[in-house]
Amino acid sequence: LQRALDVAVIGAPNVGKSLLTNQLVRASVSSVSSKMDTTTQNIDAVLTEDDVQLVLVDSPGTVGLRHAREVMARKQDQIVTEPETALQKAEHIVVVQDATATGDYIQHRVLHLLHRYSHLPSSLVLNKIDLVSRRSDLLELARVLTNGRVAGKILPLTFARSYSQIGRLGTTSRGMTLHDESVKENDEAWREKFRTVIDKPSHKVGFAETKRLFANVRGWGGFSAVFFVSSLTGEGIDPLRRHLKNMASERQWRLDEMATPQKLCLDSVRAALLDTLPSNVAYVLQPKIAEWNEDGEVLQIVVEVHCEKERIGRLVLGKGGQRIADIGKRVNEHMSNLFARQLFVRILVKHDKKIINIFC
Repeated sequence: LQRALDVAVIGAPNVGKSLLTNQLVRASVSSVSSKMDTTTQNIDAVLTEDDVQLVLVDSPGTVGLRHAREVMARKQDQIVTEPETALQKAEHIVVVQDATATGDYIQHRVLHLLHRYSHLPSSLVLNKIDLVSRRSDLLELARVLTNGRVAGKILPLTFARSYSQIGRLGTTSRGMTLHDESVKENDEAWREKFRTVIDKPSHKVGFAETKRLFANVRGWGGFSAVFFVSSLTGEGIDPLRRHLKNMASERQWRLDEMATPQKLCLDSVRAALLDTLPSNVAYVLQPKIAEWNEDGEVLQIVVEVHCEKERIGRLVLGKGGQRIADIGKRVNEHMSNLFARQLFVRILVKHDKKIINIFC
């Protein structure tokens, strides 16, 4: 008996979606960096364990088209459409929220998607709890982000035993107003605007438009479960994984759901560039596979990084070539761990189709 579940992982930029995905599937499929917008297109990650196959789609952060074009230097709108594309084939939505982020609200672009796909069950994941010194604050945050309701029940609820030290969800000393009936509470003009905006795909609605619409809406009352996790330390990952596996339904497993090795390699290079270069430089660079050769048991890969200006290329190389050497070491380690085989990744920095020499 085979069971499976398709899961879309969505959220604002830099909340830890990729690292969470990697933890859930027990593999470094999605590349991670300290910069926002590391993930630029959907990445399928698969965990086949016991009689269950989880197919998770790690999606880019929910941004507007202007951000994609001006900040990320992306002329195409794929990064804007990918989160909704992930939802179109999903059976469950995992919304990742940074527990340390300023503001106790779900991002308006995420709310737009949740309303458009309200027929799908969803779970809220409060991530980065290792950085929260007072765990009781997480309960109040969860109460606000869920509109005081989880799985159709009004809080309080008792969560997993591993979080018994936190107490009962729903206790509060602030008396904050919830928006459990956020749509119904507004006037007819607002509700008409709401219907118009929700009818449109995300990429056809302006960033400012959804921000205005959900200015007074902080949470989503449709979550079926809430989890407190640290994608960095692994705390809370096991209960979330079990929850997703328990929701899997009977069906044949899919084959070849993983992203191609070439794409994973390019994502790894791009993440390393983002981590070691200024954002305005790293976002513009587009690494490409130049060679992909298997020599016996060894996989040899050559990646080219083309730079419009030679001085940018020298910045990528670093003093004495140290930066590109560090990037190459990181990519080699990541790829070797991911594919569990001997491989060698060489990164060439080029300008005007010529390799930039470290010593010239």
